[in-house]
Amino acid sequence: MSRVSLARQAARIGALLLAGGLWLLSCTAAGPEASQGELQITLLPSPDGMAADTMAVYVIDAAGAPVTDAVVSLEGNMNHAGMVPVLSDGVRDEADGAADGVYQAPFAFTMLGDWIITVTVEQADGATVTREVEVQVSESAVEVEGEPVGRLRVLEARARPAPVAGGTGAAFLTVFNGSDDEERLLGASSPAAATVELHETINDNGVMRMRPQPEGFVIPPRGVLRLAPGGKHLMLMGLAAPLAAGDTVELTLQFAQAGEQVIQVPVMAMGEMATGEAATETMPPPAHDPDAKPTLEHETPPASGAAGGAGSHDHDHGAAATPTPAAETPGA
Repeated sequence: MSRVSLARQAARIGALLLAGGLWLLSCTAAGPEASQGELQITLLPSPDGMAADTMAVYVIDAAGAPVTDAVVSLEGNMNHAGMVPVLSDGVRDEADGAADGVYQAPFAFTMLGDWIITVTVEQADGATVTREVEVQVSESAVEVEGEPVGRLRVLEARARPAPVAGGTGAAFLTVFNGSDDEERLLGASSPAAATVELHETINDNGVMRMRPQPEGFVIPPRGVLRLAPGGKHLMLMGLAAPLAAGDTVELTLQFAQAGEQVIQVPVMAMGEMATGEAATETMPPPAHDPDAKPTLEHETPPASGAAGGAGSHDHDHGAAATPTPAAETPGA
């Protein structure tokens, strides 16, 4: 074997030993590690790209609830050797003034190209979860795993099955506002429904009330709006056809600053949705039962300025004439 061949072989062996040592270090340094399936980690870079000095990370648990008691840190590397990693110190959720599951980590890209961002989430019990995310940075845009980053990102969109045409359904989603300005979701529409209304379920002294929100929902700067069962949600009223698991519903969301955003929403069966949502899927008592608590009541919406159809009429989620339990429970 020539000296050149021997040198190449030695270099290969050295590289393998170095990689093995780094692998062992990465496996032992993190401490206890939670299952990747226990947390959902979403990287939310700023649309400002190279000009940005922070990067947001949205963390929710297996039930779909925001994780607000962890510490999140970032490490950025180009997908090739030869650069110094960009490291961010660990940050807590409330550091930006809002406990909403969005962690604002100090981070700035140092050059254009393909990056690998390693997100580490250290939970309150000491367990850690890590995820590597591919990010592409160009002069004109930032992409996360091939998807362009805009000032608004719609996450976790899903709708519940509804078995009757002409009845009502419910849709849920999370919107991240990547800008430094306040945004507002004004309303929505869909070819699958006669109207789409913005609603919020509240507990008023043991009585669950469904209140239309004709003025919409605010999305704070660098913050999230979460539409979820038991709180804010979208009501699809006057369905053109039943909604079955596996179907897709087109929704047009109307924002004050960003204008219209068209999204495709999958219809998901109860068992496929987050466990925390499924727990709310209990059939409400009949509307005529005076002893049933809690009951679900609907308040008459304001007559003016209805968004997405709000203000058109009242509807009773407990009425047997509209048998859509998946969309019309106190958890909606």
